[in-house]
Amino acid sequence: MYIKKLFFPLIFPLSLFSQELDNILNDLNEYSDKTHLNINYKPTAMTVLYGNDLESLGINTLSEALDFIPGIQTYSGTGSNSYISIRGQTQPFNTIYEKIGFFINNISIGPNYYQNFPISLIDRIEISKGSTLGLNNPHSFIANVNIITKSSIENSNNISLQTGSFDKRFSSLSLNEKLGSYNMGLGFFYLKDNKKVDAPSANLTTEQFGTSFDRKKESLEGKEDIGFLLSFKNDNFEFSNTYIKSNIQNNYGFFNLLDFNDDGYSEYETISSELKYTKDISENNIFESKIGILENNYNFNSYFYKLEPNNIGLYNPHFGIDYTKREKYLSFLIKNKTFNNHEIDFGINVSRNSIVKNDFYTNVDEDYKIGSLIAGKYYPNSPNLTKFSGNDGNISNIDDKTNISYYINDTYSYTDNLTFSFLAKIDDFKDFDNSKSFKVGTVYSNDNTNIYKFILSKSSKIPSNTEDSMVGHLNLYGNEDLKNEDLKSAELIYIYSDNKDKLKLNLFYSIYENSIDIKEFETNKYTYMNESSNLDNYGLEAEYSKLFENRSKIFLNSSYNVFEYKNSSYNLDINTPIVSKFTTKLGYIYPITSKFTISPLLRYYGSKNLLNGEEINDVLLTDLNLIHKFSKHSKLSFGVKNLFDQTYYYYGYQTKDEKMLREGKTWFTSFSYDF
Repeated sequence: MYIKKLFFPLIFPLSLFSQELDNILNDLNEYSDKTHLNINYKPTAMTVLYGNDLESLGINTLSEALDFIPGIQTYSGTGSNSYISIRGQTQPFNTIYEKIGFFINNISIGPNYYQNFPISLIDRIEISKGSTLGLNNPHSFIANVNIITKSSIENSNNISLQTGSFDKRFSSLSLNEKLGSYNMGLGFFYLKDNKKVDAPSANLTTEQFGTSFDRKKESLEGKEDIGFLLSFKNDNFEFSNTYIKSNIQNNYGFFNLLDFNDDGYSEYETISSELKYTKDISENNIFESKIGILENNYNFNSYFYKLEPNNIGLYNPHFGIDYTKREKYLSFLIKNKTFNNHEIDFGINVSRNSIVKNDFYTNVDEDYKIGSLIAGKYYPNSPNLTKFSGNDGNISNIDDKTNISYYINDTYSYTDNLTFSFLAKIDDFKDFDNSKSFKVGTVYSNDNTNIYKFILSKSSKIPSNTEDSMVGHLNLYGNEDLKNEDLKSAELIYIYSDNKDKLKLNLFYSIYENSIDIKEFETNKYTYMNESSNLDNYGLEAEYSKLFENRSKIFLNSSYNVFEYKNSSYNLDINTPIVSKFTTKLGYIYPITSKFTISPLLRYYGSKNLLNGEEINDVLLTDLNLIHKFSKHSKLSFGVKNLFDQTYYYYGYQTKDEKMLREGKTWFTSFSYDF
């Protein structure tokens, strides 16, 4: 059986400034290591994307926004999975990617990557690459993404509508109103389309099994997303609740064979609730406590191949998963300024992870001897599904697990120009080795123009539930002997900033130890392993922005990333597989008149090294967005993606030539009204 593309999406530019760039230094200080905000993320190299500028450039989703950042590439996989590559890091055989922490208004939604989260709801996105340690963000191993919504900002009421290619239908609403002593924030969005892309490289069941396949050779990528956000906040209390559900068709097929009908899907659902209390307990001490719950549910449904007409007593193989993981947490944090020139924060976070649902459904299973044995293989002899739960469900180890995190951060101002930071964290996980992480950084600036940063860090991540305990119904097995993954990094950052220009250069080097990957231990049976060789990762990222006298803006970013990928089981040693080493993005927002703006966006992706020794050629894509403002509060946009209809590909696992053809020219039009 082919390795499946696991249903989990757990994988897990330069800063854009919608505010006037003559305030750029204030923006920089707000999001640099000197900030008193976002205490969980310092020290770090942070990029901030502003929603207004993203919309001006025709960027509509979180996926498109992250792809605009140097050192980050987003792409889709063959089995409905969506991925993010940070600084060239990829592991083509391991589709479990719980290495990036995602937050909405500083509240964790786990490692879930909701790529279609709309920019129309976003005020800004704060992205930190490298070790991004925090008190309650265990998934921020190589990066951290924090979405700040408009509904959390006063006077940000907005409604947006959009339509476009693939029968796209989209609407969103953002509200922030005063209710007594509380600010109430409300956000809502709904997205549905019927995306289909030609799939010339796809494998068909007719070719693999001689069975029938009677639909057009297309990748089914239709989606339906819905989200609801609610918050109440005053001086001391803040309550937030988030619900997001995403249903996506199975692209090139869950098993890397095109689904023979439209019924295949992967569904991801998140419910996150948190109550936060903050109080000044003395002149120099602030107390912060949080209690919350995070629940993630995963469903998938897939047919392997089609047996029709059924004249030999066999049926279509059918698989399904219904899996729910719940995390409850309680944290306490003290922010202390008692000592001269020191700001010391220390806290503790206690969380308990439970597997609420752990069901697997199948009408054929080799390990459990379901179906008819023919020539050494099992085939389904019944249309009815057998349900497996508990230790025989999707994963075998379903005991509740507790984690206690201990956290301390000291920011020491040696002089007005020189600051040192030290952050340390220990995660004491049940049944796993302790995860020990730290970060040491310094920030120096002797004027208001030049800033220098140097950061050393080490982060550690335990194996995921799937990597540790997967049962193997689909011939992929967990490994209880896995070690923690470790990442050791050094970064050197230079920032130049004045009223019109901003330049940021970031040179980094990382060593990735004990990376978890896949190996084949029997014919067509696979398990997870720690790679014995260290994986080196290094590169340079550049960001530049400029505001012109006519109020137009230019944004240029570029990155060169090298990731020395090794997999000893397959004897692979590839320099940066399946993503581009070199990327460049150029965006220009040009106001022709006070009411009409034109914004071209150029995206260059260098060639990609495939596992079969071949390459995907480099490509330059051109997008164009036009905006007409009817008034100060309303605007109409029309955009075209891939204006010149360039042919381009993503990496395609177990396709005929390891390529997934992407869509050609597409269009959208949207209306937005602020009230």
